[in-house]
Amino acid sequence: MKILTILFLFLSALLSVPDGVQTGGKIENFTLPNAISKQPVSLSDYASEKGVVLIFTSNYCPYSKLYEDRIIKLANQFEGQGVKFLLINSNTSVDNIDDTVEEMARHAREKGLKMPYLADKEHTVRAKLGATKTPEAFVLQNTGNGTFILKYRGAIDDNPQVPDVVSAFYLKDAITAIINKKNLSLMEKRPIGCMIKKD
Repeated sequence: MKILTILFLFLSALLSVPDGVQTGGKIENFTLPNAISKQPVSLSDYASEKGVVLIFTSNYCPYSKLYEDRIIKLANQFEGQGVKFLLINSNTSVDNIDDTVEEMARHAREKGLKMPYLADKEHTVRAKLGATKTPEAFVLQNTGNGTFILKYRGAIDDNPQVPDVVSAFYLKDAITAIINKKNLSLMEKRPIGCMIKKD
């Protein structure tokens, strides 16, 4: 009986491990088109920054919409501190017409986005990182030679619906930690949001 319990716990832990790069793992360079400027954007473009924040998002997902202003506020807050934000949309127009590259560009203009909004329609970056939800954040830390490692993955905070009652600022705390070169108390937190379709 005890052996079965141990086996169950082991399998449960194994199944709970997310796909893609694990925290502490190296992030390979990637290049995606920016829906706003139509120009390619590569992770290597930010080799002189302390860190990069990738946020998988969607134009239509209600959870993504709830977080839009918070993401913009965070990006503005850390402006000039060596951290850049990149939004990534991995949904195809087959999934939802609101997530076409044209709609991405239109939405970005409406929101006045200053950060790149990247189209990952082949799921290249989503697959590498193992992103499953929108919104879902990945904090990458520059190790000092232009090599990025994953320091945090998951939820932005603990309350999608009501920003004023958020009590745990997961993403903000992770960014602050990499800027100050501190250890993170939390490296993963399950995101809540809409599923990214993998087909």
